[in-house]
Amino acid sequence: MIELNWTLYVQIINFLLLVFLLNQVLFRPIRGAISDRRARISGYEGDIATLTENQQQVKSTIQAELTAARKSGFEKREMIKKEGADAEGSLLERVKRETDTEWEQTEKKIKEDMAKARETLKPQAQSFAMELAAKILGRAIA
Repeated sequence: MIELNWTLYVQIINFLLLVFLLNQVLFRPIRGAISDRRARISGYEGDIATLTENQQQVKSTIQAELTAARKSGFEKREMIKKEGADAEGSLLERVKRETDTEWEQTEKKIKEDMAKARETLKPQAQSFAMELAAKILGRAIA
């Protein structure tokens, strides 16, 4: 059986003193550290949310700039293709004109050379024909 005497009061006072001292020395600093930790974690979560939002904005900005750059590059490529096709067309046209001019000059020169050759060979052809006829007939032709 438990006896109730003055030591019970001493034990109660000792217990209360111990709780007070533990609260002052141990529990309060631990609760403060936990509270500080929660505050830091909350701050970090806020920073993370802000950074995530910034990340999304930067991603969308980069995507928009990338899309604009691709569009610009496509337009420039098409413009360069068109310029190249135009340059090719004008170059081909110029080469065709030069070739036609050169062909006409060559054809004209060939015709002139043929006319000269005919004029040169015409008297010789008549003399050869006369000689051939004389040989076939066996007599001279006047």
